[in-house]
Amino acid sequence: MKMTPLFAALCLASLSFAEDDGKLTIDIPSPVQAAIAKEKGDTGKILEFKRVNEADGATYVVGLIIDGQNYELVLDAAGRVMKKALKSDDDGPKLMTIKSVPLKVQQTLQREAGAGLINDIERSEEKTTYSTEVVIAKRKYRIIVDAAGTLVSKEYVGEEDEK
Repeated sequence: MKMTPLFAALCLASLSFAEDDGKLTIDIPSPVQAAIAKEKGDTGKILEFKRVNEADGATYVVGLIIDGQNYELVLDAAGRVMKKALKSDDDGPKLMTIKSVPLKVQQTLQREAGAGLINDIERSEEKTTYSTEVVIAKRKYRIIVDAAGTLVSKEYVGEEDEK
């Protein structure tokens, strides 16, 4: 896709940036900076940072490493956490062939299938998780933690109900 000079100028005008030592720097609102610092903690590291323009304003997507785990942090322009989730390579069940599963699994499947034809085999790796909803500064979040105590996700689910 080619960028016309007018389109390029409009894109550049929508971001405030400065170039220092050949590096592009983008102004990050201080509430967003504070939220990132709080969510990554003292030992976390920032891997990547993106500003995404959405219909309802700017959204910031930050890749973090916390306790050796990769997380995606999503913040709104006011620095409020919208989502913090463990990045997982598990995209659901994986399809396998009979030859690619462990020998003991092959033997059990063949024994149980008898003369039946074994097609694709689904491998899934579900883990025990613990989920709760909490209210933080009048905002409701769903927090999910696995059995080892690793944060799976923390996601904004709405405002606290007025009582």
